[in-house]
Formats: sequence, structure tokens, C-alpha cells
Amino acid sequence: MLSEDRFEHSVSTARYGFELGNQYGVDPERAFLAGILHDVAREFSSGYLLLQARKEGIIPRKEEKICPFLLHGKVAASIVEKEIGIKDKGVLDAIASHVTGRRQWAKLEQVVYLADKVEPTRDYPKADTVRRLLEKGEFDCALLESLRNAIIYAAQTRGRIVDTETVVVFNEIAKAQARY
Repeated sequence: MLSEDRFEHSVSTARYGFELGNQYGVDPERAFLAGILHDVAREFSSGYLLLQARKEGIIPRKEEKICPFLLHGKVAASIVEKEIGIKDKGVLDAIASHVTGRRQWAKLEQVVYLADKVEPTRDYPKADTVRRLLEKGEFDCALLESLRNAIIYAAQTRGRIVDTETVVVFNEIAKAQARY
């Protein structure tokens, strides 16, 4: 289902997720599994993502209708559950939420989100900043920085929109950090 480059990214995400899981107290095997499967729907066309979402009972939000790419995590989770037979809710949630994040998301979801965004083959200006924060043990700061990067990237990229769920998650993490 994936091109060679996307498959290599998925393998790298899985390996980095395993590493982060070990470092941050999350079952590394579950992080690996979610990482290897997170992008199974990534290369579907916009029309096909919308079709699959509706077929699977996923009601697209306004942003997902405008930018169907945002649905690929939810569609992937559905495929993984129904076609591969994985029933682990945490793994499925991590796959579903890796695109935008999710309110009150579990640590496994956060680990997979970060692994996807900054696995070693990712090469964009702020990826190294997030990796350094993770290496220093500053998980929440890394998560906030990664969310900030996603928001800025979407705002600056033609054809993308800033997803309101990502903004809400960013604010939730920022507010929690402000309490410390």
C-alpha cells in the first residue's frame, strides 16, 4: 500500500517510537506497531480518503472535508482494525491521532506523534530542535514545539489549513506546562 519512501519513513517511525517508548515509559512494542502502521492510508487520494472515511462511519470534520489529507490517520486506524485485525485501542488511537493530535491524548499517542514528526529521516528546519529536546528528557517541551511546527507549517503551505484540533491540543499542552 506504500511507496518505498513512505515505507522507509514508517519503519523509521516505528524504530524511533520504540526508542522513545523505552525512554518515556511507554510500551515500546505498542509504539513500534503503531509507528509501522500509522501511514497505511497516507498515499490515498483525497477523494478516496473521503470515500473510505464515510464507508467506515467516520464523519469528517469541516477541516477534513477541506483538506482530506487530515483523515489519513483515522482511515488508517480503521484499516488496521478491520483488515489486519489489531484490536488494541491504544495502538489504534495512536494511529488515528498521529496527524493532528487529540485532546487528552495518551502518552502512547504522543510518542507516536513525535516519532512520526521527527524520526531520523525527517529533515526540516525545526526537527533537530525537537530531537534535542527529546534527548534532554524534555518530552512536553518537545511535544509543544512539534505541535507549534505543525501549525506554522500548515499556515505557510498552500493547500493546507491549520487544523483546529491541533490548535486545541497545542493550547492544552501549553496550559499544562504553564502550571509548572
